[in-house]
Amino acid sequence: MNANSSTVPSIIANSTYIVPQPTTSCTEEKNTPIVPSSIYVKPTPSKPAEVYTPPAPPKESSKAVPAYTPAPVPSKPAEKPQPVPAYTPAPAPSKPAEKPKPVPASSKAADKPKPTGGYSSGDRIVVNGHKWAITYTPYANDGQCKSEGAIKSDIKKIHDMGFTTIRSYSTDCGVFQYVVPECQKYGLKVIYGIFLEGAGKGTFSDYANQQLEEIKNKAPKDSVSMVIVGNECMFNNNCQATELASYIDYVRKELQGAGFPSDIAITTTEPVNVWEEKGAALCDHIDVFAVQVHPYFTSSVSADMAGDFAKQQLEQAKKVCPGAAAKGAYITEIGWPAGGNDNGAAKANPEAQKVAMKTIQDTVGYESCLFSFQDDGWKHPGELGVEQHFGCADVLY
Repeated sequence: MNANSSTVPSIIANSTYIVPQPTTSCTEEKNTPIVPSSIYVKPTPSKPAEVYTPPAPPKESSKAVPAYTPAPVPSKPAEKPQPVPAYTPAPAPSKPAEKPKPVPASSKAADKPKPTGGYSSGDRIVVNGHKWAITYTPYANDGQCKSEGAIKSDIKKIHDMGFTTIRSYSTDCGVFQYVVPECQKYGLKVIYGIFLEGAGKGTFSDYANQQLEEIKNKAPKDSVSMVIVGNECMFNNNCQATELASYIDYVRKELQGAGFPSDIAITTTEPVNVWEEKGAALCDHIDVFAVQVHPYFTSSVSADMAGDFAKQQLEQAKKVCPGAAAKGAYITEIGWPAGGNDNGAAKANPEAQKVAMKTIQDTVGYESCLFSFQDDGWKHPGELGVEQHFGCADVLY
């Protein structure tokens, strides 16, 4: 914990993605039942929560600036008639007035916020105003793989909403059969994931390496935004920092050996407190910094404080690996539940979700992957009963 963290409330165990085990799939079926998971896999840190004090409001609004519309040219006041001289030369023909060229919204600095760091200056990170990425899992509420038609409809909606990128946690359930082709169709980039679990499905396992092989053989190289190795793997006690670091290096070597450009970032992601407790060993192995932030799980944070809290947490977490963060720093999962139990000041209802997601988009949307496109009915509801209710597509703007 850094010296400035005393003003930040303790991080309470946050939502974590668990791969369901569908009984039928789009491509490779597995006849195993869904294993319910709980978000509170790791014990809550013992340090008592401290009241979060939001930073002073910014001097300037971070809201997206609307597209530029040329101001109307004011009309000149009527001129008084002048005496006509004895000889009046014929007026020279005037040129037709040139129409002002519209200035595209993207040409104004305020309209194109962008994450800092050299990685964001390339073409792997594409931002549309305050929108960047949203998580997408091709599972229906019953845990089965979605149909081709449902996936096509989802990806079209994500594109129409203005997002440029989706985050996929793994490669199962038709990701390469349906999801990726639809992303290619609409020009969406993909954050690919190699999901790591326990029980023989961790680093260097056949389970992990099969996902790596699919990415090597099937991912369009030009549309890869980044590759995330593991999702809260240390938080869930599924791997240690040293073995995760080794596997990140292995994934990078394998992908580059298969012809993937060296500018594609390979990284992992954890909650803020896990980065602070265990993450230093990973700093020399990640290309950019990625962190999970869930304001709802800190009971002193109300919906209207979610954006400021997220910004503060990102800045705090970046201090763990300043070198990687200087290249690029991103929140790879952030959301707010629309149902379940309240958590102190954090209310779990549709109105609170709407307020929270707006302030998140306004404040950190351009550097965040929003969680999630849809509700996940296949998940265990968790201790607070919220795990199935993070679908936010209907409240985004």
